[in-house]
Amino acid sequence: MTTNNRRPKPANNNRPQQARPSNYEFLPYAGTGTEVVDDLAPGVAPSWRLLEIAKWHDGKHAGRNRTIAARLRAVAAEQDDERVAA
Repeated sequence: MTTNNRRPKPANNNRPQQARPSNYEFLPYAGTGTEVVDDLAPGVAPSWRLLEIAKWHDGKHAGRNRTIAARLRAVAAEQDDERVAA
C-alpha cells in the first residue's frame, strides 16, 4: 500500500459568492424609460445646461435617449418662454 505524500489543496476563499439564488427570476421592467425627465419642471436647471445634456443624449442612438433629449429641449423652451413673458 502506498501513502499519498501530497499536501491537500487549500480552499479557495477568494472565489466570489453567489449573490442571488440560481432560481431567481427578474421582474419585467414596467417603467417608461424616461423617469429621469418625467418630473422635470421649468426652473430646475439653467436652459444652457439642459441643452448640453440634450446634446449628449442625442449622441446616443437608443430611442429612449432621443425621448429624453426632446423632453429636455421642451423644458428649456418653456423656461425661455417664461423669461421672455416676464
